[in-house]
Amino acid sequence: MTRTRRCVLLLVLTVAVVVGASLPANALFSDTAAPVTRPSITTAVVTGPSNVKVDTSCVTTTTVIRRVYTMYSDVLLNSSTTTTSAVSTSNVESNTTVRTDGSPAAGQYTVTQTIADTTLYATATWKASQTPGITGYQMTAFLSNGTAYAMGNAATNATKFTGTYDASVVNYRPVLSMVTLTSYGWTAPGTMSNVVTC
Repeated sequence: MTRTRRCVLLLVLTVAVVVGASLPANALFSDTAAPVTRPSITTAVVTGPSNVKVDTSCVTTTTVIRRVYTMYSDVLLNSSTTTTSAVSTSNVESNTTVRTDGSPAAGQYTVTQTIADTTLYATATWKASQTPGITGYQMTAFLSNGTAYAMGNAATNATKFTGTYDASVVNYRPVLSMVTLTSYGWTAPGTMSNVVTC
């Protein structure tokens, strides 16, 4: 490139810089923008019902089924079923079958099946939680192995509820409580009972 061309190019660049610097800017430091509104965040605190008291009892139901058959052809001649219930101080779970042969002259034998099963009844009373959005309460058994089992749900305005569960749950040393349920899915247990036994 010749010296003349270099001078011309330098002159063009200088003029461009001077003209560009003299143009007005589109934004001024004195311009103001609307303030940014930040959303408020509310943290929900779910509390369990207070003053929870739980009373429990166990009832064992025994069902005896008696069937009479013919001795040699095993034809069912008749059957009968009786059921009784009684308060129990322990969990009873059994199912036994006994065959009793009659005299050869009668030509019959009897099969007696005895089924025993114990149900735990738990009645809780409590003072309502003040958490907003409550949809009800759930009676829950918290077991010693870390699991929890629902025993039934109570209404939003309830302060008393009776739930039932198979009494085999007492083998896991459960404690019971009423759990607050909410419309947004958060829960909280209330006061825990003592370890439940029959």
